[in-house]
Amino acid sequence: MNLDLWKIFYEVACTKNISKTSEKLHISQPAITKHIQNLEEHLNCKLFIRSQKGVILTQDGELIFQDIKKALNAFELAEKKITDVNHTMLGTIRLGTSTTLAKTYLMPYIRDFHKQYPKIIFEISTDPTNILKEELKRGKLDFIVAKFPKKIVDDFQYTKIGNMQDIFIASKDYKDLIKKTVTMEEISKYPILLQKQPSSSRDAIERFCQEHNFKLNRVMEVASSNLLIEFAKIGYGIGVVTKEYVTKNLQKKELFELKVVPKMPKRDFGIISLKENYLSKGCQDFLHLILKKDESYLSEQKNDKIKNKL
Repeated sequence: MNLDLWKIFYEVACTKNISKTSEKLHISQPAITKHIQNLEEHLNCKLFIRSQKGVILTQDGELIFQDIKKALNAFELAEKKITDVNHTMLGTIRLGTSTTLAKTYLMPYIRDFHKQYPKIIFEISTDPTNILKEELKRGKLDFIVAKFPKKIVDDFQYTKIGNMQDIFIASKDYKDLIKKTVTMEEISKYPILLQKQPSSSRDAIERFCQEHNFKLNRVMEVASSNLLIEFAKIGYGIGVVTKEYVTKNLQKKELFELKVVPKMPKRDFGIISLKENYLSKGCQDFLHLILKKDESYLSEQKNDKIKNKL
C-alpha cells in the first residue's frame, strides 16, 4: 500500500474537509477523492461520510485514523531524531583501536571532541586488529584506528595519519648495552620481551628478523604492551615496543632506547574503514578533527573516499 494514500487519508481526517486538504497538499480535489475511494476499496469499508460542512469519519475510519496517527507520529519522531543527530549532535561513535594507541594518540582528540559535543558517546573496542577488522566487516564498528600491515592485501580503505617507530628498550640493568651501538646478533643473546599473538607489533618484529636472517632465541611473551613495559622497567628482559608508547618512561630514565643496527623501519598508522560505508555526521566530524592535524597526509590519498565523504 502506497504511504501517500495514508497521508492523504490522515490529512482529510484532520481537516475534515477535502478542499482544505487539497490546498495543504497541493493535490486537486478530484485526485484526493479518487485516492480515498481507492483506499476504501482496498480496505473494503467506508472511511468517510460527506456532510454539508465537509466529511466525518465513520466508526471504521476512526479506528484506522488512531492507528495511522500513531504510525505517522512514529515516522515524524524518527525524522526528528535524525535531525537531532545531524544538528544537535547526538549518537554514538563505535571506534576500534588498541589500548596503547587510544591512550597515547586518540585521547586528546576524544577529550576535545567531547567538550564540543558532550552528547555523543564513544564506544571503544580494544581487541587485536584482526578481530577489529572482522567487527568492522559485520557493521559493529564505524572505523578503526590502528597500525597498518606492511602489505595491504584486503579490501579495506586505509587513510594514513602518521607513523610510529618500534624500538628496543631496556632498564639501567643493561648499562653495558645502553652505552654503545649493538647489533641484532648481540641482542639475540639476551631475553627478549615480545607481546603475545595476535599482535601487529609482534608481527613487525618477527618479519624484521626474517628479512635480516636473525633469530631471537630467548623470547618471553607478555599479554600486552603495558605489561611488557613494566617487565622491562624491572630488568626482566629487553623489550620491543613502539617508541611513542614509552616517551615519558624514556624522559624519566626509567627505560633506555638501545641503539640497535639495523634499525627497525617505521610503521604507518591511521584510519581503517570499509570502502563503501555510511558514516554519521558525528563520525565525520571526529575524523575531521583527527585528519586536520596534518593535511599533507590527506594529499597523499587522492582516491581516498573518507576524504570525499568528509
